[in-house]
Order: sequence, then C-alpha cells, then structure tokens
Amino acid sequence: MSARPRVLLVGPLPNEGDVIGGTKVSFAGLVEGLRSRGRVDVEVHDTTRVRRGRGPLRRRLDDALGLASLLLRLLSPHRRPQVVMFNTSSGGALLSTGLVRAACGVWGARLVVRVFGGDLDTFLERAPAPLRRLAQASLYGADLLLLQTRALCSRFSFRARVGWLPTSRDHRPAGKHRPKSARRFLFVGQLRPEKGAREAALAARQLPPEASLTIHGPAMPGFDPASLEGSQQVVYGGPIEPELVPGVLADHDVLLFPSYHAGEGMPGILIEALQAGLPVICTRWRALPEVIGHGEQGLLIEPRDVHSLASAMQRVCEDDALFQRLREGALRRGELFRSDLWLERLESWFEELATSGNVVAPARDWIHEEAA
Repeated sequence: MSARPRVLLVGPLPNEGDVIGGTKVSFAGLVEGLRSRGRVDVEVHDTTRVRRGRGPLRRRLDDALGLASLLLRLLSPHRRPQVVMFNTSSGGALLSTGLVRAACGVWGARLVVRVFGGDLDTFLERAPAPLRRLAQASLYGADLLLLQTRALCSRFSFRARVGWLPTSRDHRPAGKHRPKSARRFLFVGQLRPEKGAREAALAARQLPPEASLTIHGPAMPGFDPASLEGSQQVVYGGPIEPELVPGVLADHDVLLFPSYHAGEGMPGILIEALQAGLPVICTRWRALPEVIGHGEQGLLIEPRDVHSLASAMQRVCEDDALFQRLREGALRRGELFRSDLWLERLESWFEELATSGNVVAPARDWIHEEAA
C-alpha cells in the first residue's frame, strides 16, 4: 500500500473567548474529519487571530505576523508536506495567495486554495487593477481552487482548475420528535444589520399569539440586541456554542435566514437545519437559492422585506401540509451535504495531487450534485 499523502491544512480554528463563526466551525470539522478517517497524513497550521477588542491597526499587524509565521512554516526544510490546503477568506485569497504559492514552490508542494464565502468574484472586481492581476495569476495558477457555490465555480472554471467543495455537516436529528405544525421559529447567526435579525424580529410581531421566535448569536460591533425587543414573542438567547446547536434546532420547527450579507456563501447553519428537518425561510440572495428551493426545502423571500418575511412565516404556520412537505424536502436535501461524501472527494484530490501532481476535471461533478 502506498504511503498516505502528507497534507498541511492551513486555516482558522475556534479560539476561546473570541467570536466563533461558520468559517472556524467548518475548518475545525474538516480537520477532525480527515484525521478520524485516516486516509491522509494531516498536519495543521492555525491562522486564527484574536479579533475581539482589537482596532484596525492591531488587526493588520496581527495579519502580517500570521502570514509571516505561515511562510516560515512552508519554507522550513523539515516536515515538508506534499499538498498544502490554504483555507482563507476572499480578502485573504487576494492578499496572501501569491506569497503562499511562491513558498509552496520552493519544496514542490502542491497548492489547494479553498475560499470561504461567496464573494470572491466581487472582491476581485473591486480590487485595484495591479492587485487584481496578481491575485488572479496566483489563484488561477493554484493546482486546485475550491469554491463553496456552483455560481462561483461557473464563474472561475474557464480560467482555473476548479472544484466544488460546499459546506458540509454531519448533524443527526436529536430524538424522533416530528412536529405536526410550525410554531417555533429560530434565527442563529452573528448579529449584524445585514444578517437580517432585526427584520426577523419585526416580522415575528405579526405572528399568531401561540408562535414565537428565538434569536441566538453574538452581537457584533454596531448592533444593539435591545433593538430585537418589543414583543413577548421574540426571545434573544445570546450567543450559542457550536456543540449546543443540535439541541437548539431540535427545539424549533423552522429556521429563518433573511440575510443580505455581501459575503454570504453556503452557511453551515442552513445545512444543519436541513439535516435536522427544519424548513428554511431565507432570502433570494447570492447563492442561497442553490441550497433552499422555493416550495421544496423552504420559502424564498426578497431581501430587507419584512412584510414578505412575515407572510412566509404566517403561511407555514397556517398550512400544516406545506410544513410537512417542506420538512421532508429539507431532510432529503440535507443528505447531499453529509461530511463523509465531501471528505472522500477531497481525499481523492489530495491523492491525485500527491502522486501525479494533477487533478482530472474536478469541476464537472457539481452539475451531478444539483441533479441529485
């Protein structure tokens, strides 16, 4: 049997005392999943930096020091990886991929760039021309560029070797309780204006008296949780640790995701909700309709439209047959995003890169997943 590929995973792990977002949860799941399966030899370089309480100047300094630490690790003659998987945001991809690619080239490591979020295209469009050309050369020159959404895959597949790596989870429903009607709505996410928590709270005030909305998430700078108050039907439960999310999902019937966040990709909470059997009411925004089909796994509404959101919530409350149909659709769709399916695909790519230095036509598979 051939030796396992030596892979260095570069990305942010959750750190105690700081905000934990979907990017950190996804990267931690990737690390844990690959290690538990044992098909590749995994090492990790943690790029997490404390953000809470740090000003812009300190953040830029921390970013520079973090990049320097990574480059020194890649240039070290010891523990040379065959494949480096650089997990980063769109901004990090623009600013750092060129240097990371150059460092990988010193010892001949293959570079896989995974970009979190759904805004790589807009980041490139807004970037100054010199930076844009440098970033494009670096991204297009990577051995494999992994993107979260099919829309981005289509956008970049003509210039780069692109693979679709959506957000995946392995959520198992807690218990066998099958609600017959929708009364308990849930919002989970960072509390910032563009995530839509305020719109959700306003819409919930129009619900029947027996219905309720629970909101969980950390308040980000500039967002006052007091703005969510004003109705007995709305409860703010504060931040929630990732390991507690399954239990919270089990206590609710429908997830609300009325986001209009510019960087929205494929949020993990949507996948967890689907796998828990919760229909999702979300916005027609960026790639969210790739995950939630209108009338299939949930209902789609227009961004910033409180009336449309309230109407969708009332519709699910009043139509038990619709709720049950959406619930079954959610469970079916959630199975497409099981972690093992995507870890197996990623392991195959690592093995191809480590042995032949090439990945054969990774982009063609995303169409099959949509048809499934």
